[in-house]
Amino acid sequence: MAANERALQIMRAKRVEAITVIQEVGTGAVFVFAASQPSDLDVTTPVNPLSLSKLLLCASWWDHDQPDSNFDSTKPNAQNAASPARVSVHELIVNGSDFGGKQMATALRKSVGTKTVLENFKRYGFGPRTISSRDDTFWNEMVTDWKTRLVPSAAYVSLSDETSDNEWTDALSIGEIDMQVTALHISRFLQAVGNDGVMLPPIAREEQLASSVATSTASRAAHGNPIRVMQQSTALRLQSAMRDCVQRGTAKRIAKVLENTGWKIGGKTGSGTALLPKRSQIDGWFAGLIFDPENKARFTVATFVRSGGLGGENAAMISAQLARWLIGKN
Repeated sequence: MAANERALQIMRAKRVEAITVIQEVGTGAVFVFAASQPSDLDVTTPVNPLSLSKLLLCASWWDHDQPDSNFDSTKPNAQNAASPARVSVHELIVNGSDFGGKQMATALRKSVGTKTVLENFKRYGFGPRTISSRDDTFWNEMVTDWKTRLVPSAAYVSLSDETSDNEWTDALSIGEIDMQVTALHISRFLQAVGNDGVMLPPIAREEQLASSVATSTASRAAHGNPIRVMQQSTALRLQSAMRDCVQRGTAKRIAKVLENTGWKIGGKTGSGTALLPKRSQIDGWFAGLIFDPENKARFTVATFVRSGGLGGENAAMISAQLARWLIGKN
């Protein structure tokens, strides 16, 4: 597949261990699933969501029509003049604030309850931990030759009423404990966000990239059994915040990559300490959407880079460069 090969070329040029998934928003079709070292890290491998957990947190907040609150961005008496004193829900996605996210997680738990939040996360595709290590129900349709590689590990949220407040807030804001995701599960969630809150069962077919890019919005038909997983207003708010994240937030390094194409990219970054034995290094996520000139979300892009720096760096740039190639403006 040409798209997979182009993704690998970009990863190799940056000399990073990375994975990326691209999915068509209007059909649920996954047509990019690239991994630089698939034996060690693939699109089916469980990893921490890092700050992508804030996307789920904000989605649940907006789905329950919570107020447009502002939260302290840093701990009291913290010496960080560069950070605003308060941060809105929108800005938690744009610029991030782990401390603000923790306050928001506490407020949401108190307002709607643990069970309700976890039910939301399950609807978004991240249910409770089960005895199965694989998610055999993920695909609606898949080419037989890909089954060995593309059945993902189970993605889950391991929280309950018994979870302490500290553990709860760490999981929902920082995303380094009690949550496991794969790039495929992240892409499926993004597909629903881009599709105004309606999730389509993922399919994996051998299709020409050109035909996917050329598909018009008017000709896209629902595939499988579409499920509304969030309010349309929630999806639109997430889209807006993700666009701002690229224009002026933690992913602003890629703001000009699609310049003069008419297309745009938006997303959420995530960064966190790498797993052993590389704890001195940083893992990075970029989870985003690619918007056409009519501002319609056309594709997801989910990229994770192991020990390759902050999410707004290599992970975001791989995503943006692949997006530019995808729309034929390379």
